[in-house]
Amino acid sequence: MKIPQVLKNIVLPMILGVVSAYFLVTAVINYYSGSSTSEKPVQNTTQLTPSPTISTHSVSSPTPKINLISPPQRKILPNGYHTFQTFNNCGPASLSMALSYFGINETQTKLGQDLRPYQHPKGDNDDKSVTLAEMAEKAKEYGLAPFHRPGGDMEKIKLLIAYDIPVITRTWTKVNEDIGHFRVVKGYDDSKKQIIQDDSLQNKNLWFTYDVFNTMWEKFNFEYLVLVPKDKVEIAEEILGEDKDEQKAWKKAAQNAQRKLEANPNDIYSRFNLSVAYYNLGQYERSVEEFEKVEDRLPFRTLWYQIEPIQAYFELGDYKKVFSVTDRVLSNGNRAFSELYLIRGEIYLKQNDKENAKKEFEKAVFYNVNLKSAQEALSSVSTDL
Repeated sequence: MKIPQVLKNIVLPMILGVVSAYFLVTAVINYYSGSSTSEKPVQNTTQLTPSPTISTHSVSSPTPKINLISPPQRKILPNGYHTFQTFNNCGPASLSMALSYFGINETQTKLGQDLRPYQHPKGDNDDKSVTLAEMAEKAKEYGLAPFHRPGGDMEKIKLLIAYDIPVITRTWTKVNEDIGHFRVVKGYDDSKKQIIQDDSLQNKNLWFTYDVFNTMWEKFNFEYLVLVPKDKVEIAEEILGEDKDEQKAWKKAAQNAQRKLEANPNDIYSRFNLSVAYYNLGQYERSVEEFEKVEDRLPFRTLWYQIEPIQAYFELGDYKKVFSVTDRVLSNGNRAFSELYLIRGEIYLKQNDKENAKKEFEKAVFYNVNLKSAQEALSSVSTDL
């Protein structure tokens, strides 16, 4: 059949235009609706890495400052445990009492056997003493964090007591008696300017005025030891302030000794304190310089408890002086001083005299079988021989 020309020229193009328009409109509608009525979206099987998110748990933020409480006018820590020391065992006895505040029951006998195993019932040339540093290390075995610092004062004591933390101090036994002694300070009364402490030698619940206590305490650079459970470490650090840094604490101790010497140049104890502080600051020449100014005026027991001047001579290589001073200590009522034998042995090693080094290390171990540094030194030199 022949299609008329008019249909070809007019009607047919119109029909084609309508059909085209229909498909165009349908495509537009499907595009904006997000899917086709006859197609399902293709599933994307590619695993995408999620965008990083900020977690409030992983982002570190400054630790909020602890606002310390104001110490009450009077506070005494309750504790029913007190022990009288065996001979020369005030350190272990004091540590035993301090541990009891945290529910740790350890006898002075056990602590004494660990810290100073060479003992004599009458103190005849036995191990005379332990140090606060040794007690600090021992406390770690019981899960406590120790802070051993110089430069303590009543304000720190009151703050520590306010947070139920007793304070171990090293003092003289009496104002005019040059025997070193440990005390556990457990309270204070600011209205009376007194502290109360438990004493393994002189009894419990002893009161001292701040002035009397400081007079005995200053002979040891106002050193103190606090044992802190983990949940109070940040509080203790806040109380310590700058003294959290040991070097800053020793620098302040040196400055305190210098101030006292400016007021009284003849103060032999402040002069010795300055020597000890300089050693701990690594200033060995200044340490021995200050020591030599008062060496012949110090009580003979001074170096029983604080050997920093001897250590300073060792660091400077003045071995003749080390032997001279240690001979004097060891032959004058303190034969069982393991740390001195250890220093002497180290000198012999530096002089390549292994035979004599071994003899000194053997004495160090004999008088303290638990001293690890002595054990290691003896083992090492024995292997080399």
